[in-house]
Amino acid sequence: MSARSDSLPADAEPTAAPRTARTCLIVHDDAELRHKLADLVRRTALAVESDVGSVLALETMAEEQLGGYAALLLMVEFMRRADRVDPAELILRTRSRAPGVPLFVIARDGDERCAVRAIKAGASDYWPIYSLSVADLAAALRPLLRAPVRPARAPAAPAAAAGLAGAPPIAGYRLQKRLAHSETATVYLAHSEALARTVALKLQTIDHRASASDRQRFERECDILSRLNHRSVADIIDFGITSEYLFLALEYFPCGSLRERLRHPVSAADAIGYARQIAEALQVVHAAGVFHRDIKPSNLMLTAENRIVLIDFGSARAPLVAADAGRSTQTTATPYYVCPEHLEGAEPDPRFDLYSLGIIFYEMLAGEPPFRGATLAEIFERHRRAPVPRLRAEYAACQPLIDRLLEKNPADRFASATEFLEALQRLEPQRLA
Repeated sequence: MSARSDSLPADAEPTAAPRTARTCLIVHDDAELRHKLADLVRRTALAVESDVGSVLALETMAEEQLGGYAALLLMVEFMRRADRVDPAELILRTRSRAPGVPLFVIARDGDERCAVRAIKAGASDYWPIYSLSVADLAAALRPLLRAPVRPARAPAAPAAAAGLAGAPPIAGYRLQKRLAHSETATVYLAHSEALARTVALKLQTIDHRASASDRQRFERECDILSRLNHRSVADIIDFGITSEYLFLALEYFPCGSLRERLRHPVSAADAIGYARQIAEALQVVHAAGVFHRDIKPSNLMLTAENRIVLIDFGSARAPLVAADAGRSTQTTATPYYVCPEHLEGAEPDPRFDLYSLGIIFYEMLAGEPPFRGATLAEIFERHRRAPVPRLRAEYAACQPLIDRLLEKNPADRFASATEFLEALQRLEPQRLA
């Protein structure tokens, strides 16, 4: 094991020397503490090197250099912090500057609430310093060794490092980095020059790969979002169609989605709170005559206030939209969250989305979706036939709500988000573990 724990002065920027993909950066203003953590990394006996530096070094480091590390180990102090550094804001800034790098937070103080704040801000994992062990670090760092070592090279050009190579220019927007990519669209972190704010810019290039249905789906999403104006639905900032691309600018959520939050245990109180917020968002959407049809954790974003915001209306349908000709049983919904009647090609109604809410509610309490399988056919069959699994005894009070949300026959489910919220209101005063 090679360590470079003395490679950085206390307040200096890490050197720009080429490094392999197996170097982690340890950050704290106390030199003794960061060197102790570097020693802990060394004791894992893994082939992981370590650089150390101060918070100032972290904050002034070029993003392409920061993105070259295999992992970031950030020590914070929630209770004893200096006024100039808020731990949650530091984690949030670091995550936005290095979105693809595992970010491990080690807290010198704090409690469960601080852990939740850290995870919401973008931490990949969190440990109180008193409980951090060599085994914990080894388990977190070992996956880094599975990837092949990249040969040492100079830092990438800014456009390439940010995933911007080949991205078309967008009038009025300065692209900063690529956030996500699919077969039909790419989402960039961008700066709106007109509004002087950061946005998520969804872009679909018009070429031979963009079919008429892709274009209609994109236009439908823009139209639906422009008609919905509520704090539970992502704000649409701008949209348009040019000869080269379709674009949609939305508010940016640096805290990530419920999917990232579910990588760590969720308390019953938080699960009930999130379920309530999702249902409130569905109230707004359904009242506008729109059915989302793809409710899942990755489409539920979290704000810094722990508020749920619904995004991605590309699969949504309004009742005024005629049914697609020649519709089959194929669906754009995510397999784990799709209701049985959607699989059969039924006309959408509010109970589509309420079924998906039931899946998420169960997953928040149990740690995994209720219906899993090795193949799509197996997952779909369990949606159609399998009974709802039982929750642990301490969550038994939630079971009747989830059972009703996940009824196979939509006529037996809650008829509306409002009806579910009324039932949830009766549950909330109960004390759950």
